[in-house]
Amino acid sequence: MNAGVTQADAEHDAQAARRERKVRWLSRIGYWAVQLLARTWRVELLGEPNWPTKDGARVPVVVAVWHGLMLAPIWTQRNRGIMALASEHGDGEIIARILERLGYARPARGSSTHGGVRGMITMIQALRAGTSLAFTPDGPRGPARVTQPGLFVAAHRANVPIVPMSMHAAHTWHLRSWDRYAIPKPFARVRVTIGEPFVPRFDGDALAAGESERFAAAMDATEARASA
Repeated sequence: MNAGVTQADAEHDAQAARRERKVRWLSRIGYWAVQLLARTWRVELLGEPNWPTKDGARVPVVVAVWHGLMLAPIWTQRNRGIMALASEHGDGEIIARILERLGYARPARGSSTHGGVRGMITMIQALRAGTSLAFTPDGPRGPARVTQPGLFVAAHRANVPIVPMSMHAAHTWHLRSWDRYAIPKPFARVRVTIGEPFVPRFDGDALAAGESERFAAAMDATEARASA
């Protein structure tokens, strides 16, 4: 029995080592792929004054960007110590490490479907400590452009505004995924927009009627400015 347990432990350790090597190499490849591609873009950032400040410094907010449009906004907000939410399933650890290499804080782990409570607690604590969050309201699995409630809950409990972001590029690849993930092509002109702060209204502990629609309109307006 002891030999059997030892063999099982050894197999488990070997699998864990293989997973770690895979994550390490794929995160490195992903990071350099983003770097090489994004540095060719001609980026225009609009709406910077919409980010709330105090004494000339940014204050913590929840940044909201649709899952399929997040690549260019991620690039423009690198090296600012923003915290994102990375899924606990699939390629979450790979994405987490790429974000860290891009100058983001160690991501909270969880999603709207997996480990969400733990991730939400981490995010609210980070906001209260002065760290901004990056949030994909329709992630990680959609439906596309349908906001999950966690976005509003985090902003409300931490008493911070939501800042919409979006992007547009005339020359873009779209993945065959649920969100039609947009990747601007090399040397593309990319416009990234920061929208006006959105403060969700609550009726007690529940989101007030019509707030999801009001937020969707704010996201639409931010995207429209990017594509204008």
